[in-house]
Amino acid sequence: MVWTLLLSWPGKATELRFVTGEFLSFDFSSKESDSGAKPPVARGPFVETVQAVCARIHFDCPIGLVPWRRSLAMLEQGQTDAVFAVIPTHERAIDLRFGPVLIDSSLNLYAHRSNSAQGWRPQPGERRDLYTLGPSGTANVVRQHIQGVPSAHVYLESDNLRLMRKLDAGRFGNGMVVMNPSIARRLIEQHQLRNVREVGLFKEVGYAIAFSRARVSPEKFEAFERGLDELIADGTIGAIFQRYQLELSASARKRAVRKESAVPHEACPHHGHSEEHGGDVHRGTPSHCPVMAFQPGDGL
Repeated sequence: MVWTLLLSWPGKATELRFVTGEFLSFDFSSKESDSGAKPPVARGPFVETVQAVCARIHFDCPIGLVPWRRSLAMLEQGQTDAVFAVIPTHERAIDLRFGPVLIDSSLNLYAHRSNSAQGWRPQPGERRDLYTLGPSGTANVVRQHIQGVPSAHVYLESDNLRLMRKLDAGRFGNGMVVMNPSIARRLIEQHQLRNVREVGLFKEVGYAIAFSRARVSPEKFEAFERGLDELIADGTIGAIFQRYQLELSASARKRAVRKESAVPHEACPHHGHSEEHGGDVHRGTPSHCPVMAFQPGDGL
């Protein structure tokens, strides 16, 4: 009797748990609604991308919104499967798998108006202090970029607004802040930081979704990647980003086209006739076909 009941239960979708931080560049989370204050809900192009991919591959993908530093800590401590949006770095690739870069962006330099420097590289005999959010992918990029310049030093701050307020107050002297320009410009405008000026480009970067190697199997990662490539190729992801006045990265578009053209379009199998089921993905299914995490109606 027990076995009969178990076998009659419907299959359960494979789960991928995501978290994201309140990241001002690509996070459009709302903390309030017409009915009054409510807990913030994750919104934005990365959120909609994850939702679209998971719907296509039939994965259950809850998305949590937490402070940015906590989101990275949760990923590193094995409390979630994936996080976005992250700058891919070689150091983190040991523990994380990165999806394709979805947004091309940059890290820019910001200085106090009394600081006339036009770049971060110090003059002979001069010291350059750089301040940025950390721990973060940005901090890793800054450290890598200044290697070989012994008179350049990096200092971390736990909050972007605190960074810019200190800069505005002149507390960094001739030091500079390194920050994503979308975040910096919004903070300068919203908080009227009139003593902060934008110096220019520090380094071009891109943002992607990062998956835990410890928690996410290669099969799950590949299933998500395949669904993402398909939705990039058919224009779905590009349309999502356009709604937020953002452009999908050129590398992501080229990657999807390259993968699509490299695979012959075999006929997609009907449900119930895939080569393998009961795992994370159906191996042997052509990459252009929808990826099923389970067969609807199958037992456990």
